[in-house]
Amino acid sequence: MSRRFLGKRELLDIVQGATLLGTGGGGSPKTGEVVVNGFFANKRVELVSVEEVEDEAKVVVVAGMGSPEVLLKRGWARESVNAFEALEKVTGEKFDYVIPVETGGFNSITPMTVSAEKGIPTIDADGAGRAIPELQQTMFSINGIPVSPAALADNSNIWVVINAEDPFKMEDLARAVTVALGMQAGLVCHIMTGKEMKKAVIPDTVSRAERVGKAIREAKEAGKDPVEAVLGIVDGFILGKGTVVSVSTETKGGFDFGKVTIKGEKGQTLRVDYKNENMMAWRNEDLVAIVPDGICYLSLDGQPLTNADIKEGMNVAVIGLKAPDRWRVPAGFNVFRRVLEAMGYKEGYKKIEELNKKQKEA
Repeated sequence: MSRRFLGKRELLDIVQGATLLGTGGGGSPKTGEVVVNGFFANKRVELVSVEEVEDEAKVVVVAGMGSPEVLLKRGWARESVNAFEALEKVTGEKFDYVIPVETGGFNSITPMTVSAEKGIPTIDADGAGRAIPELQQTMFSINGIPVSPAALADNSNIWVVINAEDPFKMEDLARAVTVALGMQAGLVCHIMTGKEMKKAVIPDTVSRAERVGKAIREAKEAGKDPVEAVLGIVDGFILGKGTVVSVSTETKGGFDFGKVTIKGEKGQTLRVDYKNENMMAWRNEDLVAIVPDGICYLSLDGQPLTNADIKEGMNVAVIGLKAPDRWRVPAGFNVFRRVLEAMGYKEGYKKIEELNKKQKEA
């Protein structure tokens, strides 16, 4: 069906699946679950397919911005609703649909708080098909949909509307506002028509997250291997399995930077470098995955993990996912280049399937 209502069971499956597909970021599933169990206790969310949206409709991106570590500690309430109302007020526009900025255990759900409060549908798509650490790293930006004006708000309804056409400048300003608001803010941006949206998004990302989450849940209930259940749905690779032996995290400028090191059963080492989301994975110092391809964590007992959740001693599988074709163009890699260079990587994009042709499981 192209238009349907989501209840609590579907929303919780989306949280789990989107956490896995969120490549280490996009918000902790614990936060997503708190939002579902609280905000959506007696509410349903209407989900519509991309094709269902009228070309002339007004669509807006809704997200949460800030540090996953802070988000995990503080929870979420009306931040996105307040930002949505602020942008309508300042622009004089009335928005017909909301859409996630990315896939993640929190940000796939965030727009739905506006849907539930305002009675408007959420579109089954987003701007990335994964989680991303910066605003310019989306299909919206790559396809030239203006990010400005953008509204940010906290739970007490302090709000700011920013006008900045350059997405890099918008990212810097929005991040500064988020830091000033306590490292956490609702964000509403990328006003577009339905016709513009259809040319830019990664479609069916919410329903894909639901399928992955349902597969994990049903595998656990049946005593089956959740890792194999996930691989039965996604186009992916097992980059490694083993025990997390070290996690280093530093929060600065509204981001979480760090490295996760996993020791495999055969003695091999897998290291994942991240900036909020996982950017690169190395097996024994050989690159095995890099953005925009996905690098995802699933505990061996079936819990998707973000970089805010992963801890030393956990037994995990690291699953690599092929990026959608819309990412696999020069512009798709270039939006990550600034982040990668800051992390010491100076080379170009290498497809995950090429990097793993001769690699054995760690």
